[in-house]
Amino acid sequence: MKFGRRIILGILILAAFACVDRDAELREEFRASSLSLADRRLPGSERIVLGFDGWLLTWGELQYLKAGSYIGDAALQSNRRVPPEYADPLPAIVDFHRQLQERGIELYVVPVPVRPVIYPESVLGPEPFANRETIPNLDLAMQELCSALRESGVRVVDITSAFLSRRNHPKRGPVFCPSDTHWTPYGITVAAQILAAEIKQRPWFEAVPKQKYRQRWTTKMHNGHLYRDYEIASGTALEPDPVRMRRITFESKDGRERLGLDHPQSPVIVIGDSNTLQWSRSRSGLPHSLAFELGFPADVLSIPGGGANQSRLNLIRKIRAEPEYLEGKHVVIWCFSARYFTNSTEGWIPMPL
Repeated sequence: MKFGRRIILGILILAAFACVDRDAELREEFRASSLSLADRRLPGSERIVLGFDGWLLTWGELQYLKAGSYIGDAALQSNRRVPPEYADPLPAIVDFHRQLQERGIELYVVPVPVRPVIYPESVLGPEPFANRETIPNLDLAMQELCSALRESGVRVVDITSAFLSRRNHPKRGPVFCPSDTHWTPYGITVAAQILAAEIKQRPWFEAVPKQKYRQRWTTKMHNGHLYRDYEIASGTALEPDPVRMRRITFESKDGRERLGLDHPQSPVIVIGDSNTLQWSRSRSGLPHSLAFELGFPADVLSIPGGGANQSRLNLIRKIRAEPEYLEGKHVVIWCFSARYFTNSTEGWIPMPL
């Protein structure tokens, strides 16, 4: 009996090692293909690359994937366009966390993965995944950064794992679509639910006044910015993506109303890039899903293109203009595309609050 158990245990161990080796080989192939694709841009376009399975990729996404590690000494090689002292994102993020912590505020760092990490068939084609039940996380550089941040006490919200396991919902659709680099409202919903689950555990949460929000899922035909750029470069129009929208409204004395982004009394602040603002006109953005999940709105200080530095500057300017602004604040959610780790033109600059 014991001998049989040992055989079974041995088989399981060998299977585990085989799976690790298989994933390692896939990661190497994934990076090599990213390197190759990055140099094959669509004629007439500076950034669009034709991926597999109908995906339009961007040079920035592939540049991120081929860069490899971007912390420590490796940062100097992964982003040579910035001053060497600002190439590594780790010191600036840890410093920002420390300054907020001194004020009794938690920082939640939420890197949004690039689309090929969630849909690697866009880079490799469908064949390598034909016999796989799950898609492995091929972004070792992000995992390395997240581990280093956690070791420094920074709270990192891992949405990559959730996206990989929930990347195609039978009713809500995918977390990303081929026509746009931004996440879909369904992807936003997944992230908002993860964030809300953590925030609801905080001791101050119950005392925050709540509102009643409503959601309504609809379908929108979305002609994303990549499809528009493709049409300009090629002269050919592509069929828009059907995107499921999660429209959020709140109940007031006058009925259902739109939710704005300006809520300076909120205990939660959202900063970041356009991922935090995308779909807001349709009431389907991250601030809207967060409000639905939490029962109260966040104050939004994000700016398009401001993932690394500009949104932090927005917060600093707000504090300078209104010295009492941080009173009653408990959480800052810093959400931005992972592309900024290697594609930022300024680097990651430490800034005093």
